[in-house]
Amino acid sequence: MRGVVHVVLAVGLGIAVQAQKAELPTASAVRAMTREAQAEGKGDSSAIVLALDKRVRARWGDFETFPVSIVRRPDLTIYLATPYMAYRRAVIEHLRMREALTAVPWTDAAVISVSPERIDAPDITAVTVTRDGGEIKPLRSQLRPMQFSNASGDSASLHAGEVHFPMTAFSPGGTVVVRVLSAAGEPFVVALPDDQLQQLK
Repeated sequence: MRGVVHVVLAVGLGIAVQAQKAELPTASAVRAMTREAQAEGKGDSSAIVLALDKRVRARWGDFETFPVSIVRRPDLTIYLATPYMAYRRAVIEHLRMREALTAVPWTDAAVISVSPERIDAPDITAVTVTRDGGEIKPLRSQLRPMQFSNASGDSASLHAGEVHFPMTAFSPGGTVVVRVLSAAGEPFVVALPDDQLQQLK
């Protein structure tokens, strides 16, 4: 009987750990960790970032540090950034510029950014995210036509900007697909594997 109790306790603890890892970082928790990391780092920028990463990893598990490329071409860049990923990059920049870390912004959303690099780039008219076949409504879209020009003086009107989605759309355990639609041509379609979703924090 005692062995059965041990098994039940072990399973319960395993579920608790998984639930802890599935929890998403919050602005208040990460800012508190940043203050602790600053105290530990004692003015050393690299030490501060490492101390912050250590705390985030201990609470929420491993994470992706670089934006996820949805489209990466000479004429067009589209990438996905998540809250801690964006916050961490901003912390590094603030440390480099010797600016107060209290001013580092926190964006509570998954942000897909569209950046035309040349005037002959495809004109991106929409970005959609589906989870298990159902479309996720964006929190807001700042994707709009903008005027771009090159060194020769030629210009074109192309959509650019950000589309914000809830982080729950990118949680592990579902089939997540990002589709990028252009005014002409086939859409860009990227499916995010579960092991990658697990690291989006």
